[in-house]
Amino acid sequence: MDKKNTAIGLLLLFAAFALMFYQAPPPADPYAEPANNSPSGVPTNPAPTQQGQTGRAVPVNASPSPQPTTGPAILESLEGNLDEVTIKLGNSLMEARFTNYGGAIQEIVLKNFATSRDDDSPYVMNGKRSGPALELTGLLGLDKNEAFQLVEPSRDPSIVEFRKVIEGSYQVTRRYSISEDTTQEKAYLIKHELEFRNLTDQSLFIGDFSLNAGTVAPSGPQDAQLLTFGYYDGEDTKFFAQSKFTGSTIPFFSSEPRDYIAEDRSLDWISLKNQFFITILKPNQSGVGFFAQPVEFPQLANQSRPQLGMTGLLKMDSFTLAPQDTQVFEFDYYIGPKEFNRVSRVGENTEEGMQFGFFGAISKLLLTMMNGFYSFSHNYGVAIILLTLAIKVIFLPINLISSRSMKRMGKLQEPMKAINEKFADSPQKKQEMMMAMYRLNKVNPVAGCLPMLIQIPIFFGLFYMLRSAAELRLADFIWIADLSMQEGIFTMPFSIPFMGDQFNILPFIYLVSLVIQMGMMPTPSVDNAQVKIMKFMPYIFFPIIYTFASGLVLYWTVNNLFTIGQQWMINRKTDDFEVQLPPALRKAMEGSKKKRRKK
Repeated sequence: MDKKNTAIGLLLLFAAFALMFYQAPPPADPYAEPANNSPSGVPTNPAPTQQGQTGRAVPVNASPSPQPTTGPAILESLEGNLDEVTIKLGNSLMEARFTNYGGAIQEIVLKNFATSRDDDSPYVMNGKRSGPALELTGLLGLDKNEAFQLVEPSRDPSIVEFRKVIEGSYQVTRRYSISEDTTQEKAYLIKHELEFRNLTDQSLFIGDFSLNAGTVAPSGPQDAQLLTFGYYDGEDTKFFAQSKFTGSTIPFFSSEPRDYIAEDRSLDWISLKNQFFITILKPNQSGVGFFAQPVEFPQLANQSRPQLGMTGLLKMDSFTLAPQDTQVFEFDYYIGPKEFNRVSRVGENTEEGMQFGFFGAISKLLLTMMNGFYSFSHNYGVAIILLTLAIKVIFLPINLISSRSMKRMGKLQEPMKAINEKFADSPQKKQEMMMAMYRLNKVNPVAGCLPMLIQIPIFFGLFYMLRSAAELRLADFIWIADLSMQEGIFTMPFSIPFMGDQFNILPFIYLVSLVIQMGMMPTPSVDNAQVKIMKFMPYIFFPIIYTFASGLVLYWTVNNLFTIGQQWMINRKTDDFEVQLPPALRKAMEGSKKKRRKK
């Protein structure tokens, strides 16, 4: 490859790396002094406030906010109440455990997902929580501290139903159902009906109320970017990363820490997610606001601070119940893995919950291709290798054109050196002579870096896909235990800046393959500085990719190996290309030879 053009491509890629890391600055100290940062126009109390009486409607009592006003939310005790009743409902992929306290969901067991590399027990969502999922707050007597009556026996075994009468004036029924159908989003979708029934002969004014979207637990080093609260308002999708709450001290990205973020606005859905799992709460009528707050989790043995999870509420608008009337609110609640084919079908724009970034279309295509290869290979490592091969085949014509151009550029090295020497004092003349040389020999100097430029969106599409797709969680390949994370063969007794304390093998294979690949490329450049930059470029990229997901490093390593094989075949092929010199350059070079003979 023309190393000058390769340098341009690699420098562009390096700049893109920097942009990617600055997109999500690391979190600051979560124990920094909290600031009063409630958005302008939003009340500092995030709980629904009691509305005034409308017409003849009698207002019902509102409950105080269940959320603390300072610091992260606290995990609730898992010790149940003495009279607590729990009931299970699910399908072949998930099991929901309901509690009569609050008539809500304690936790969700994902049967096909292990807890970790070392723990094969099923992964539990909302297991550690600030409150039950779909807990109803804002109305007196309906939150997690209040017992509902479990309606037995249910008319349908796939339905769980709770009921509670408030002060003899109105009745609240909470009804849940889970489908046996495990295709697409239905596998992890809980249908919820919230029914208010007026038991009096007077109109009742029911104030704003909120439903809890659950608590997502921290999942690892990617939490600063991928552990988020998000919403869709019918036009725009927005996500608040963990760093929005902890604050940042990075120049140009600095921000004050926040105890919570709350806003009144029309909402189609809200979501909470970590790297691999997501909850989406979608009402049948638009919500009117949200409340998001970090949740403090116990710190790990190797950490100096507690971890942070996330919780959030969807606020629903007030309404009036006519005498003996009934009002029903319906909600779709997805709680499960971040699998694109499921998440994208929950509602409008819910695929944005994958957070594939600017190259989202490419990420979706690559994910579809990878899952297609997995369907018959049954190993995601093999699927990534086949995906790499498919990409090489797709871009083979461009690579061959580029390789031919690079090889011809290599044969132009001596004439180019002569141009630099003969026209060193006339940059304009030198440029004209170079362009004449390119035209005459039908060589495009930009063609050398074209494959590199094409690789940039593919790389980032793959980067965002591999770090977000639940399919790769704990997916093994040869010695790699989890393709979604760095290898972590063992923990070193020391930490290396930018590289950490985990020992990884694949980045070293990547480094060797890149050095060999660079050594096989033509060297037409006469600029010693450019040649030196190219020699050091693999070692510059090595610490950058060292902590990347092993699936991504596997892709780049295999891509390098395929490129080495391709270049070896091109170098072996004879080329009858003969350098054509512009008349002016030929005359100048002949004159130079005559002068040397006279000497």
